[in-house]
Amino acid sequence: MTPHTRLVLSRLFPFLSWWPLVKRRTLRDDLLAGLTGALIVLPQGVAFATIAGLPPQYGLYAAMVPAVVAALFGSSWHLVSGPTTAISIAIYGAIHHLAEPGTPQYVGLILTLTLQVGIFQVALGMARMGALVNFISHTVVIGFTTGAAVLIAASQIRAFFGVEIARGLPFYEVLHQFALQLDHINPWVTGVGIATLAAGVATRRWWKKFPYMIAAMLAGSLVAVAINALIGQGTTGIRTVGALPAGLPPLSLPDFSLAALKKTFGPALVITMLALTEAVSIARAIAVRSEQRFDGNQEFIGQGLSNIAGAFFSGYASSGSFNRSGVNFEAGARTPMATIFASIFLLLILLAVAPLAAYLPHAAMAGILFLVAWGLIDFHHIRSIWRTSRQEAAVLWVTITGTLLNLEAGIVAGVLLSLLLYLNRTSKPGIEPMVPIEDGGGYHFVDARGKAECPQLRIVRINGSAYFGAVDHIQNALQQIDVDNPRQKSVLVVSLGMNFIDVAGAEMFAQEARRRKRLGGGLYFYRLKDEPYRLLRQGNYVHEIGEGAFFPVKSKPTEALYWTLDPDVCRHCRSRIFAACHGGRLPDGERRLRLLLAAGGDTAGYPTATAIALARALGVALDVVALREAGEDEDSFGERLSAVQRLAIAADVPTDFHRRHGKGLAAGIHEVAIETDAQLLVVGRSAGAKAAGAGDADTRRIVAEAPCNVLVIPEHGVLCSRRILVAFDGSPAAHYAVGFALQLAKPMRLPLTLLSAVDRAGDLPTAIAEDVELALATARMEGVAAEHFVRRGRIADSILAAAAEHDADLIVLYRHARSRLGRTLMGSVSNEVLERATVPVLLCGGEKRVGSETG
Repeated sequence: MTPHTRLVLSRLFPFLSWWPLVKRRTLRDDLLAGLTGALIVLPQGVAFATIAGLPPQYGLYAAMVPAVVAALFGSSWHLVSGPTTAISIAIYGAIHHLAEPGTPQYVGLILTLTLQVGIFQVALGMARMGALVNFISHTVVIGFTTGAAVLIAASQIRAFFGVEIARGLPFYEVLHQFALQLDHINPWVTGVGIATLAAGVATRRWWKKFPYMIAAMLAGSLVAVAINALIGQGTTGIRTVGALPAGLPPLSLPDFSLAALKKTFGPALVITMLALTEAVSIARAIAVRSEQRFDGNQEFIGQGLSNIAGAFFSGYASSGSFNRSGVNFEAGARTPMATIFASIFLLLILLAVAPLAAYLPHAAMAGILFLVAWGLIDFHHIRSIWRTSRQEAAVLWVTITGTLLNLEAGIVAGVLLSLLLYLNRTSKPGIEPMVPIEDGGGYHFVDARGKAECPQLRIVRINGSAYFGAVDHIQNALQQIDVDNPRQKSVLVVSLGMNFIDVAGAEMFAQEARRRKRLGGGLYFYRLKDEPYRLLRQGNYVHEIGEGAFFPVKSKPTEALYWTLDPDVCRHCRSRIFAACHGGRLPDGERRLRLLLAAGGDTAGYPTATAIALARALGVALDVVALREAGEDEDSFGERLSAVQRLAIAADVPTDFHRRHGKGLAAGIHEVAIETDAQLLVVGRSAGAKAAGAGDADTRRIVAEAPCNVLVIPEHGVLCSRRILVAFDGSPAAHYAVGFALQLAKPMRLPLTLLSAVDRAGDLPTAIAEDVELALATARMEGVAAEHFVRRGRIADSILAAAAEHDADLIVLYRHARSRLGRTLMGSVSNEVLERATVPVLLCGGEKRVGSETG
């Protein structure tokens, strides 16, 4: 037999999958479970048929042939089908106004309804639409069963109290009629009902293993027999059910008239969904415990065939029973043979006890149904729903109220309201701002609330599908981003929570991508699932959004998108939330400036103020290296750092302190400069030029051997605000100095003056002239005004005179690094300019920067 043939046969005849498992041992377990099930269904069948307005035997018939068919053709091995409370009250609510309950016409309509329910269920199973039952929420089921419980209790008031109330009255009218007849309550009938209730409650509390319904029936019947014997049946008014017909379920024929089919069509649809919801929910719950594979569509077919069979064997619409299915599993059932045995045992028991039903009072049945109604009300989940969700509470009470007024309308109202609330929730998916997690590798994101965000790239997570109902909400949220911050022209959508995109959503994303491209940004997606991406690809939306706009799992979108950002914004950005922000390059490839302040003893003095002002002007953070001086206590050291921090906070400059203890001054500064990859070290003249002369050896080395550019601030020096003067001789070191000066001039909007100082007569060499033109062209490309002139005379004198003549307040030089002696002495020109200048002097180059410099 081929695998395909085996699959087809298992679909047509599901019992072929479990029949080989039936052995002697499993038969024994199934026999015991079947006997237990038969004892339980006997009182339940009678009670449920009474609820449905049918003769009592119909409840037992519904537990025979339909149960066997469902066991053979269903998917679950432990689900037991038959009459249930919910289906019984639904049938009564749907049909009682069309015909008098208990009459042949009423029975015919119910058989027709049962046949239609079966056909609908089989059709849904064949169409593999098992997921439809998921639209009846748990809250709707609880609300329906609660309303049904109240209707059951209301329908039994007449039998329990022995008052005359017409059948089929609405719930509120039953209560009204009962209130009018309080003085006509029959005490003997009520006494039988109370005795039944007491016996049932006592059995459930103290003898839990014994079926409480059987105990309640026996107690009520014995009390009724005793009262009738003592007082006389004619006086007490206690009526009994009457003997049940003993025998096999008789064949029956539904009413196929067009009128009957039309009357039962609507109720059949409602009962179909209710019955399937019951059966599938119970089967799934038991499958979890039994670890059996469950097929919802096959269960639809099994339930449908059982109801079709029931329509021709005097049954009525049935479904899975939670009580009987649970008992079946707990009793040790191994295969669906247990359900078949239960039906056989039920037939045998019916043959034996059918005549005894003549002693079963209606009041006792009413008492049993009161117990059933009370058990249907799930107080625990009602309290939980009330505390947990107002929307779910609204669904619950709408369903309860609707069920009390009109049973079919109650279910439909509950389902519609729950679907509307669901659609309302999904039409407004959560859109949360996100930022990369620190040390997360660039592909993990967390909630951005309370954290700094990128001023150019907004990262959002959409927690929901982008379908037609949610398009407007998502589009408004995306457009609001650049309304709130016009610089955030690009958006990265973390798409892990987006399970579905329809055509409307795809059109919206394509339109948003086009809009953002016109703004100079883009729309990007990270971790978009395969199905939404496939739709975008098939509709050519990927081309419109951009082939490179989609980043798969564990890629690093922020690293890629960093290079699309505006470098001018990045240059002044203080957020720096991406790993690439801490690299040495801006998005255009230009080196990112990083400042380091050498905080000496006078930390609140001129170098500190100038360094903070420069950091603020450039929009960068400031690293501060502080060395604890010899003999300085911890409190004094801390106060020095606090003074710097207060100045930085006042200027809104982020700072990072680096403490060093027990190291030489120069060694500690150089270590931090290398560690922080600083491009510019800011020092005061006391630790700079003068120290570079004949002072302490450590301080002489700060400037001479600094691994980066050094800005030396003279006493009373201030931040440059007029012009930058750069000494230029066409060497690589000079070009580097021009490039670094442009990094300062561009954000501070300062002009640049190039000075070529020669100490001999004659014009500049041609090669230098070409280098000058290159430097000026570079400045113009950066948008910086630049000029060049030549000055003859002693070089140091020329530089200082040119600074005064052109009103320059920053002089840029480049350091010698040709030899150890040269690095130490820095060259006579640089040394002299540092000693004599009244404005800050920037010495470009260093151990890590330039290999050979002149100046």
